[in-house]
Amino acid sequence: MNVDNLIIKNDLEHINWEELSELFLAVGWKNHKVDRIFKAFENSQIVAIGYIDNKIVGCGRVLTDHEFYAAIYDVAIHPNFQGKGIGKVIVSNLLKHLNDISFVHLTATTGNEEFYRNLGLKNHKTAMGRYLSLSLEEEYLD
Repeated sequence: MNVDNLIIKNDLEHINWEELSELFLAVGWKNHKVDRIFKAFENSQIVAIGYIDNKIVGCGRVLTDHEFYAAIYDVAIHPNFQGKGIGKVIVSNLLKHLNDISFVHLTATTGNEEFYRNLGLKNHKTAMGRYLSLSLEEEYLD
């Protein structure tokens, strides 16, 4: 598979949900079952799915009110394609749809904070949250 053949699609037409689920498993997101992935992406206003040779190699999605706020979720790049610029293309694709949105939120997975800083995102001084999962709470919350 050649990274130069990367195609980003901003729709879910003809998506193979099992293949997207396999991407989530490949990056270590074991609790994301295919039915829940389907529901999350179907309920998102903006999606970016990266394909190389008709295989899903990356993704990301956005929830937004289309006026003031947006949040980027589930940016995942298959481990075989990480470090090749695919994540940058996917996040940039999502951000271009949010040019007029005053605040874009994203929670970086642990260890990927610098990647997002390089794309212009900054730490939020007053962000707060809660997780139903104790392990996620311990990883992401103070």
